[in-house]
Amino acid sequence: MAILIFDYFETLLTSRRLDFNQGLKLYWEKYYKDRCSLEEMTEYGEELLQLLLERHAEGKEFSFACEELPMYAEKFGVEYSPISPDEEADFLMACNDFELSPGIDRFLIQCKQKNTPMYVVSNSGFSASALKIVLDRFGIGSYFKEVWSSAEFGRIKPCKEFFELAIQTALSDNPPEKKDDIIYIGDLYETDVAGANRAGIKSCWINRKGEEDPQGIATYVVGSTEDLLHFEF
Repeated sequence: MAILIFDYFETLLTSRRLDFNQGLKLYWEKYYKDRCSLEEMTEYGEELLQLLLERHAEGKEFSFACEELPMYAEKFGVEYSPISPDEEADFLMACNDFELSPGIDRFLIQCKQKNTPMYVVSNSGFSASALKIVLDRFGIGSYFKEVWSSAEFGRIKPCKEFFELAIQTALSDNPPEKKDDIIYIGDLYETDVAGANRAGIKSCWINRKGEEDPQGIATYVVGSTEDLLHFEF
């Protein structure tokens, strides 16, 4: 029996529009409009974006709720109060015009009917709880036994230890399955395919652009999430 671990962004959910300032506007209207202008807040957001990029270049994550939001509070003299996972999910959805990736809901139903254990490992500054809430809002959250986010782990894929966190849990949940039964499904070669290979598990590359496998390490290759419907693992 296969155990499937999924990437999140552009694998389970596709973003038709990404605009962080739309989420920031939502947060500004609720907490900051009496302390600064929206322009001032978005300008500071650009500074923090550079910090995020620097962190990612080092293989580290920049947590939205635990690190970024307190920095806005300090910058504009607002007492910081932790936000709930639901508020974090609202922010994430305001930033992204999400839709289910084509065919992914039908594929998840197929897997559920086969009693396939499914998990999610995501590079995201948003918490695993917020990511799960967004999946719930799209009607697919219940298919996954657990969701992990780099926001809590502190490091990003292709970090081997991040994959191993999910691998250990999946094997513990599903005896007597073996590591060779685990397949990671994702769209990014360097983070998803190379990361899975580094962790010693199989990968399924969603290769939308029809690119060559530069390292020859993808176990399976499909052209789209819809192709997963016709693929036998």
